[in-house]
Amino acid sequence: MHNLPKFYNKIFDYSLRKGTHINFIDILRSINIKKEDRINYLTKHIYKETPIRLANRVTDLNNLPFGLSKNHSINKIRTWYLTSFLELTEIKEPQTEKDIVIFKNIINNIYNRHSNTLVTISKGIYELKKDNKISDIEAPMIQTFLNRFYKNRAEIRILLEQYLSLFENNNDEKYFGIINLKTDPVKIINNIINDLQFIINKNGLDILSDDIIKVHNNVNVKIPCMENYLYYVIFELLKNSTQAVLDKSKIETNYKPSINVNIKSIDNDYILITIQDNGIGIKEKNMEKIWYYSFTTSLFDTNNIIEESDFNTISPLSGFGYGLPISEIYINFLNSSKNNIKINSVYKKGTTVYLYVKCYNEYL
Repeated sequence: MHNLPKFYNKIFDYSLRKGTHINFIDILRSINIKKEDRINYLTKHIYKETPIRLANRVTDLNNLPFGLSKNHSINKIRTWYLTSFLELTEIKEPQTEKDIVIFKNIINNIYNRHSNTLVTISKGIYELKKDNKISDIEAPMIQTFLNRFYKNRAEIRILLEQYLSLFENNNDEKYFGIINLKTDPVKIINNIINDLQFIINKNGLDILSDDIIKVHNNVNVKIPCMENYLYYVIFELLKNSTQAVLDKSKIETNYKPSINVNIKSIDNDYILITIQDNGIGIKEKNMEKIWYYSFTTSLFDTNNIIEESDFNTISPLSGFGYGLPISEIYINFLNSSKNNIKINSVYKKGTTVYLYVKCYNEYL
């Protein structure tokens, strides 16, 4: 690599610059920019913003405590960020159409390079925790780091995904980049149920049948949304309920598993999706912990986990314990607000999850 002191001085310099936080409504509002100007506008923003974000993530990774920065998985992530930072800071700001095409290809490579970040970091954290190298006292520090790291990663990754999608010749007017302006939440839920059945079959489980998950729909609305991210959130919530009824079925005879999904509108501003199961529930002492990264009651061999991209559905039915905290980041981004998932649970009785999804009626 280049002169290392000079290179790290450059990273330090960029890490001191102030980045611009975005959320879904910021991206949605850019629909008002003329089509011919959108790519130029985003190119300038991403050229300026992305190196700042990358530099901050490298700094965060370098400053991790208790051996984390030396972990193999964490080192792999750091190398990705260093490589991406170098690629972006060694080119001049794109001006011509040819420059923008070259820049777009660099962004595409960066986007693909970082696609396995969630699973790769979670493996590193999980391995250290399993080897008792992270104590309960130290866990809140890890939680703070991961919250900041994943929130910033989600913002920049979604922005890059939106940027790359604008280069595609999509004549379907219901799409603005990766935003489906007429997303059907009920259709997404039905697709998730089919995918859950597939995962259960892959894991040799046959408890899920057509009458266990029931969907009660009281809305007929289409909303602007990034479907992959909403899919991820609902998938994780339904996956948890499915795991809960499977766990209870192993310890209780004559048990009839039940998962009810209710969808209704709230003042035309939000869709409320309620997922209620009669599964094993959550112990009261664990209610706070469910929002912690790497909190899980499942045990598995990390050597058997393939490093997959964020939205790969061929994954363990339960795993690293990242589902809820990552889902909260995504739904908060989509709603441009906080506190959009609420959970009530009684151990051995069941769990009810309330998910709020903003409608953005003014853009329909």
